[in-house]
Amino acid sequence: MKLRTWCLSLAFFLGLSFFLTGELLGETWKAREFRAAWERAAWRFGPLRLQPVIVIREAGYDSNIYYHPEAISDFWLTAGPGLDAYLMVKKRLLVHVFESPQYVYFFKTERERTWNNYLNGEVSLSFNRFLLIAGGALNNARERWNTEIDIRPRRKESRGFVSLLYQRSYRVSLEITALRTDYQYESINYGSVNLGERLSHLATYWSGKFYYRLTPRVQFFLEGVWGKYDFKDPGNPGDSRSQTIYSGLDFSPTGRLRGQVRLGYKNFDTIVGGLPDFKGLVGDTSVSWLLFRPLLLRGSYRRDVNFSIWSNNPFYIGNSWSAGSSIYLFRKKIRLDYTYSQLRNDYPLGEVPGSEPRQDDYTLNSFGLYYRISKTAGIGLTGGFWKRKVNVLNWDAERRFVGINLTYEF
Repeated sequence: MKLRTWCLSLAFFLGLSFFLTGELLGETWKAREFRAAWERAAWRFGPLRLQPVIVIREAGYDSNIYYHPEAISDFWLTAGPGLDAYLMVKKRLLVHVFESPQYVYFFKTERERTWNNYLNGEVSLSFNRFLLIAGGALNNARERWNTEIDIRPRRKESRGFVSLLYQRSYRVSLEITALRTDYQYESINYGSVNLGERLSHLATYWSGKFYYRLTPRVQFFLEGVWGKYDFKDPGNPGDSRSQTIYSGLDFSPTGRLRGQVRLGYKNFDTIVGGLPDFKGLVGDTSVSWLLFRPLLLRGSYRRDVNFSIWSNNPFYIGNSWSAGSSIYLFRKKIRLDYTYSQLRNDYPLGEVPGSEPRQDDYTLNSFGLYYRISKTAGIGLTGGFWKRKVNVLNWDAERRFVGINLTYEF
């Protein structure tokens, strides 16, 4: 509640400062990023710019499509068109919409065939030192949403947000954001649990973020986030609140070092008495470093609270890290990838009081061979080996996969 009050106060202060100073700074750094996306679009019709894409997310063979101890194999494909549309109005107002219907096809498993649709966008209005953004998303898809659920339940996601960025100077800027997302899972039984009743909820976030530009390509940030989670089933014990402080660095996508380092401390409080809370380290980090011309190094680290369907645990802590490299050959026409990943889900409670809490461990080795088909896109052949061990259930599993995909960050 204190963070929400602080965000409202900051919004009032920023608006008052604008009317009192009336100073001009050109565009904010984020407005320039939006303008650059508009300028890069391939098809141009005056102020309207279009960037069509062909999405091939996954196409190939999977030896265990349900991640089950008794494996079921199949060939499958997820593909479809996509379109980014940008409309610039008087150099101040930019409207962006992305739409992508995608078909998921399984050769043998007919019940997994489905259409997914992803629609999102935003409207940004630039006032020199200020940038106001409002947007949202309407996504309707059947996917594997986390490492706990091995089936692909349909989820409808309705999201809306508003954000105000104030750039005080070249180095200093502030941003406040309000975000609300409605997650609606289909009513389907997974074991003894109805996923719709257990996972459907409203998530509301208020955040305030301070940026300090260290160099033209590196920006430090400090962020506070207040979260509220309200489950739709009155009997669901998942209602909770969270307060998180993050800090880290943003790296320019045009530099040798790219991505984001984001680490923080979260205080997660469950509303129902007697259930465990969480206090500790969280993170969402993904970086790549072009060490020298043919060699790119990659790494990631993620840790956060995830709502659980298992037994009486309201949540589990998802931990993951990965390290990998890419080697470019023949004047960057060919790219070779390798990534090693470790994942672990830690549960606070056991099946019965005094029993050992559940822990899931995952290992993934993945490989890729990509061929450049344009300046920023490549088509690739990928493969890998996945293994899971669960300490309290006979749910260990393995899978192998091979396929092709299309990447837009070559």
